[in-house]
Amino acid sequence: MVNENTIYFWLGLSGITSKRANALAEKFSPFELWERVGKTLTEKSLFGEKAYDALVRFHSEEFLAQSIDKLDDMGISFITYDKFPDKLRQKEVDPPVMLYYRGNAALLNTESVAVVGTRACSAYGKEAATRLVKDLCESNVTVVSGLASGVDTYAHRAALRADGKTIAVLGSGLNCVTPLGNAGLCNEIIESGGLVVSEYPPRYAATKYTFPERNRIISGLSAGVIVVEAALKSGALITANYALEQNRTVFAVPGNITSIKSVGTNRLLYEGAVPALCAADVCDTLGLDCAKIVKKPRAIQLDIFEQKIYNILLSGEENFDSLVIKAELPPPKLSAVLSAMEIKGIIDKKQSNFYRLA
Repeated sequence: MVNENTIYFWLGLSGITSKRANALAEKFSPFELWERVGKTLTEKSLFGEKAYDALVRFHSEEFLAQSIDKLDDMGISFITYDKFPDKLRQKEVDPPVMLYYRGNAALLNTESVAVVGTRACSAYGKEAATRLVKDLCESNVTVVSGLASGVDTYAHRAALRADGKTIAVLGSGLNCVTPLGNAGLCNEIIESGGLVVSEYPPRYAATKYTFPERNRIISGLSAGVIVVEAALKSGALITANYALEQNRTVFAVPGNITSIKSVGTNRLLYEGAVPALCAADVCDTLGLDCAKIVKKPRAIQLDIFEQKIYNILLSGEENFDSLVIKAELPPPKLSAVLSAMEIKGIIDKKQSNFYRLA
């Protein structure tokens, strides 16, 4: 006799949409579906024609046992809807029937915050994501992201460097990691005690639809979503919209108003997102324990020239000659401003006369 876990696996294997599966769950128990599909329950419209035909075709205890054994051989496990944490079972999340995973599934039940952003992030976006994630991990917060290029990659890597925990939610099957260049990072996450999950079968290739679709799971697993850097049309903003629908808190890192990569985040702030100036802001807002996090430094007043240099360095480090041109300051004046900013701890000077924000 099949058990409930196997029945959910059977439903998930059919490719039934999460909306249809959730609607069916309100009418029938898993065992009722198993007993009645193909016999007394023949309304294909309830399932979708392809899913219904697949359910009839896969209606075999032997076939399901063999399928689960094949997953084991690939080092892949699965967790079904009935075992999801409450935050992921929330109706507004539109939860999948099951998730395939590699790694530590216990992380699904931890305090988690999502960190997302543009694939083509600036040096500022990289630095902001890295600092936020480091401090979140030091406060034992699990960091959720999408293993995409850019901000996602920097978030996962920062968590690994901080010996923290991170969850990657894929827009493809676990055997089709996209981008391919992050396959190594995927393995590092698993080996470090992290978790990689997907609602898609192991060999399912990513499409332009699967990435936006998986974003609802990124936000669904998290108490809040931090958007580090995003253009006006960005997948990170899709995640933010899902977060709002799911009653999650949306945070945004303030960005340079002249940078196209900050238009989306600054728009979120204008519309009411919580400014994420440091990890303590995030933890305080969400009511998480942030005792280990260094509290916010006191604000430092900048004069008009210092503010001009600060705005330029938001986009990344610059050398002295470049700053002369961009800041439109004579070299003696620029040198004095830079020295004052170094003393205040606002910037760092690197070799070859390069400067960056501290």
